[in-house]
Amino acid sequence: MIPASVLVLEFLVYSFLGWVLEGCVRCLIERRFVNPGFLTGPYVPIYGVGALGILALTQGARSDAVLVFAVGILVASAVEFVGHLLLQRALGLVLWDYSNRFGNIQGRVCMGNSVGFGLAGLAVVYGIQPALARFLDSLEPLVVLALASGLTAVVVVDWTRSTTAVLRLRPEIQSIEGSLTRVRYRLERRLEELGAGYDRRTARLIHTSRRVLTRLESAFPDARTALTNSLRSRPPSPTTLGGPFPARSRDLDAALPTHRWLRP
Repeated sequence: MIPASVLVLEFLVYSFLGWVLEGCVRCLIERRFVNPGFLTGPYVPIYGVGALGILALTQGARSDAVLVFAVGILVASAVEFVGHLLLQRALGLVLWDYSNRFGNIQGRVCMGNSVGFGLAGLAVVYGIQPALARFLDSLEPLVVLALASGLTAVVVVDWTRSTTAVLRLRPEIQSIEGSLTRVRYRLERRLEELGAGYDRRTARLIHTSRRVLTRLESAFPDARTALTNSLRSRPPSPTTLGGPFPARSRDLDAALPTHRWLRP
């Protein structure tokens, strides 16, 4: 049985490699560096989950490359679908949308990405994992445990900070359906309203949430808020960031083009 510390390090390595892969692809397409993840650090956990899932389900079938390829498609696509669904239901965010791509399912996964995941699964099973397993076996158990513990603590703190910053915006997400730019604009308006007599705690929370939104806007240009039925049914409530915002969606449509924070 593989020790838990080894599994944790494998998860983190594949999360990092996924971050590198997606970052390189985005850099080639957009000609700029982009942190492609929801979190601040250099890791995208969805890749770690997918890689470990593929490795677990192909243990008795690694002599059949076609089967490994198929499992890679199914597992990685399922992980991406569930990840998209959880972000939408829990945080009210749609970070990617493949609705305009061929072979998509509810805009959450698409054929092109799924085939890419299948090829990545082959690389993981036949190339990366054997080398990674040998490297981890060469380390002392205490070193593996220390690395796993320390890196896990970093990821947990990052996840907590990023998720908390978005959860603070749930009242705004409940009242606006549209781009993240609209939600960020609401924060800018709130800072202006606070003026010289601002409450420091409120302003600090707003600044933190604004930084997270700015990063997410850069990583996911097409990201938007998406209200679930349960959110739609709730009446607008005062925000946890210091009171309700006066502007509504129709006001934002008129204000967005000229607001100083949104000019190119």
